[in-house]
Amino acid sequence: MERTLGNGPIVGLVLQALVRALIAKNVLSSDDVKELLFEVATRLDVEGSPQTPQAAKIMVDEDLAPVFLSENQKVSIDPSFGTSSFISTPTEEE
Repeated sequence: MERTLGNGPIVGLVLQALVRALIAKNVLSSDDVKELLFEVATRLDVEGSPQTPQAAKIMVDEDLAPVFLSENQKVSIDPSFGTSSFISTPTEEE
């Protein structure tokens, strides 16, 4: 039986903050983060088999890396489904 630490937006926020803190302290570079994300993305079983390297790279570049490397991301909760997702937020007030 697999144990999990929790679910919902708090896990995403903690991971995001941890990665950003490690980058700020020069423990990880943005390239290190992208390499880790690529390794994880190639192991994802989205449609019945692991991702191809090309699909994993696109997933990292377009979906995953911006969440961890961009300062203007936050978690939103969709109350109808009880899931979380990362969305861009404006950096300047309008």
